[in-house]
Amino acid sequence: MLRRLCVVLVASGALLLSAGIGLLAADWPFLHRVWQVPVGRADWRAVVPTPVATIDGGGSAFFASATDDGRTIDKAALADALAWAQANDSAALLVLHGDRLQLERYWQGLARDTLYPVLGASRSLLGVAFGCALADGLVDSLDVPVERWLPEWRDEPRGAITLRELLWNVSGLEVPDAKRWLARVGRSGRLLYGTETERAALSFRAVHEAGTTFAVSPVDAELLAIVLERASGARYETYIARSLWRAMGAGAATFSLDRRGGRAVAFDGLRATPGDLLRLGALLANDGTVAGRAVLPRGWVAGMAQGSVPNPQFGLEAWSFADHRLRLSGDGRVIWILPDDRLVIVRLGPATPGWDSADLPDILRRGLQR
Repeated sequence: MLRRLCVVLVASGALLLSAGIGLLAADWPFLHRVWQVPVGRADWRAVVPTPVATIDGGGSAFFASATDDGRTIDKAALADALAWAQANDSAALLVLHGDRLQLERYWQGLARDTLYPVLGASRSLLGVAFGCALADGLVDSLDVPVERWLPEWRDEPRGAITLRELLWNVSGLEVPDAKRWLARVGRSGRLLYGTETERAALSFRAVHEAGTTFAVSPVDAELLAIVLERASGARYETYIARSLWRAMGAGAATFSLDRRGGRAVAFDGLRATPGDLLRLGALLANDGTVAGRAVLPRGWVAGMAQGSVPNPQFGLEAWSFADHRLRLSGDGRVIWILPDDRLVIVRLGPATPGWDSADLPDILRRGLQR
């Protein structure tokens, strides 16, 4: 009897050990990544290797530089902007007024065609991409419940969240928190660092009524990318390349993937060149047109600047301020778009302590020669 019990215990232990090893092996890519990621480091993708997908819009002629006697921004204002950028540890500063490049300066080994991690500003592509989706007839309204594309949420409160509420970041869904270790290996970590971001995004629960609470969240961004993929039948990066990157004549860019052959990470996975970020800003400054060709519906850019009741200063995945001005930003990576002034500013680099993101456009606006 004792011998039989020992055999059963040994066999059970072996099965449990085998199952544990199997589970650990299956989850090892995620756990290994979590272990490598420094706590609180927003740019962890710059130091922890992840698979990437490359897109290329073919490239086109860049903006012509203004001559010394043809500049439309006062030299003193350009000098002040340059001094501000240097004092705030910038890696790139590009200023476009009209169709002429007024200032282009790089530091820290960067150049016009160097791929740079855009981090949190990556999500702003979604606000532009849904304009393309409307123009392409993939969606007919931003006020449609997401259950049309997310049958996993059909007939439950989450399914009633609209595309606009996701773009406004007022979905009411949980916001990831990866500061604690348990959160890093739970639902939050599965989205931020995981290898199955679609499953993770769909697992977040509703904690507020949609439309009542604002919080910039990677969950909302990733859900929008899932909707875009299901509506278009194309991978997220493929749709961005087809509808936006080629239309702008942009060059090469990359998206981090959650795993080899997996999904593009929409909320912080874009690496793009300073030159192509300026092209994106110019597209928006020109009401969604490039060389006279409409890429976005008329008035879409003004619509991007319209915020929600919980936060009037945040539009469709972009910060907004007076006169339909936009700020695509995250972690110090910023594109300012001032359509009425025909002014676009790209600043790349970390957000230094105490910096004011309104300083740079204010300096340059004062120097405009109208």
